[in-house]
Amino acid sequence: MSRSPGVWRLSWRVTQHRPAAFWIGWGLFVLFFTFPVLTGYLLGRAFRALDQGDTAQVYWFAGAVLVVDVLRMTSIHWGALTWTKAWVHMQSFIRANLLAAQLASGGPEAGQPVGSAGEAITHFRDDVEDVTQFVDGIVDVSAGIIFTAFAGFVLGSIDPAAAAILAIPLTAVAIGTRALDTRIKRYRAADRAAAGAVSGFVGDVMAAATTVKVNDAVDPALDHLTTLVDARRHTAVRDRVLDDGVQAFAQGAADVGLGLVLLTTAGALASGAFDVGSLAVFTAYMGWLSFLPRMIGRLLARRKQAGVAFDRMRGLVADTDVRNVVHDRDLPIARGETNHRLSPVRPDRVPLDRLEVIGFGATYATGGGVSDVDLVIRRGTFTVITGPIGSGKTTLLRALLGLAHDADVRGTIRWNGMEITDAAAFFVPPNAAFLPQVPQLISDSVADNIALGEVPVESLEFALELAAVRADIDEMPEGANTLIGPRGLRLSGGQRQRVATARALVHSPELVVLDDLSSALDVETELQLWTNLADAGMTVLAVSHRAVAFERADQVFRLDEGRLSPLP
Repeated sequence: MSRSPGVWRLSWRVTQHRPAAFWIGWGLFVLFFTFPVLTGYLLGRAFRALDQGDTAQVYWFAGAVLVVDVLRMTSIHWGALTWTKAWVHMQSFIRANLLAAQLASGGPEAGQPVGSAGEAITHFRDDVEDVTQFVDGIVDVSAGIIFTAFAGFVLGSIDPAAAAILAIPLTAVAIGTRALDTRIKRYRAADRAAAGAVSGFVGDVMAAATTVKVNDAVDPALDHLTTLVDARRHTAVRDRVLDDGVQAFAQGAADVGLGLVLLTTAGALASGAFDVGSLAVFTAYMGWLSFLPRMIGRLLARRKQAGVAFDRMRGLVADTDVRNVVHDRDLPIARGETNHRLSPVRPDRVPLDRLEVIGFGATYATGGGVSDVDLVIRRGTFTVITGPIGSGKTTLLRALLGLAHDADVRGTIRWNGMEITDAAAFFVPPNAAFLPQVPQLISDSVADNIALGEVPVESLEFALELAAVRADIDEMPEGANTLIGPRGLRLSGGQRQRVATARALVHSPELVVLDDLSSALDVETELQLWTNLADAGMTVLAVSHRAVAFERADQVFRLDEGRLSPLP
């Protein structure tokens, strides 16, 4: 196995996804931080001319200082604009890779699902922020190095001993930060985990607010939240104090370095060996010479924090390979496109003749699951799986589709005799569509919930008819463009189920997999749905407990204690 790249290399790939914006922003910031070298030099020449009584030279150098300062302000103005764009792009680039890994159904990009929506926030917001903060620190330090190099050359030409002392604070900061290496990473990892716990709990409570209220569980929920917040407060304070301590140490080291410079030059100042021009140069540079040690201290701390961020994001991407976090990706925003509802890239349709499941099983670490499943589904047939609660029906469907990420899946799946090695990548529209037991809708229109991108109007209308929801949609104020609210709260339970069913049918999949569709439908609506699917020639694999489904089915299987057997 190849060794994972380090934080520096990963961050470099982040900066080079859109290199022009990065390098222009970097160059402008370097100019901003380097112009004071020229300003100090010109001030020294101006004071030297003043000491010699050359008034014309004084005015000339004063004008040059004014021009340099105007150029400096111009560089920071355009630098801020350019760097902000680059900053946002870098964050969008990382988040796009994380999102792609979370949403990919199989294939080389598919990652492990995140624990909760609230936990995802800390990855997509805080971890990404830590990485871009480190990149920002690289820009500051590189600018500080260039300034210090030029300033050191100028000061060295005046007093070499004073210039050499500038290395002392830099060395002290590097040693001090290195000594705190493990603690910086440990504190940041603990704080991010605590923040994820708080965000995850708040997200779960908001999603189940009605359940909490009707069960009078507000106080217990608040008590648990208080416990999580107390833990977060402890980790946040500890992490912040350490971070501020590193900054304070760096500032102190820089101040000590400046003090040593003053001590070294005190004799020359007292004896008058320094002319007024040299004194002006030292005075102009004194405040800026503390910049590099402070930025180095901040950068070294941020490198540890960025390492923690990459380690945390590693768990969200394919095969936990951290390089997938910085995988090259085309972003529409980089091309100035405003329409982001793009059609996804789908696999080629493979018409289904025969689906074979041989010796199939899926077992969880707890011991539950299914085993030794043999199943044959032919084109245009309706297959029903029934069984008691907890027998493994949902596990079987999810494992067949490659969605049982935390289970040990084994066995063979053949599509027209071709073995499917990556079920999650293959069983997507137009080859297959899945409607889970609890469908999820988004706060958007009916049409957008069904299409999830761009589909022909004819396909949308066809899906509404098949799902037996056409009449309901026609009665809505804006038809298919009606907004349905968060999680579809403006729809009834049956309407949500049928809209989600239309989403599964909109691409006319070769295989339709439905998990207990009848749980939110009345008998008449369910019968209409089965009739519509049969008339359309759809191949259906469904979990159901109703007699109306058994009567329409071509074959019925019972799953009990993880084993599948046909019903006569």
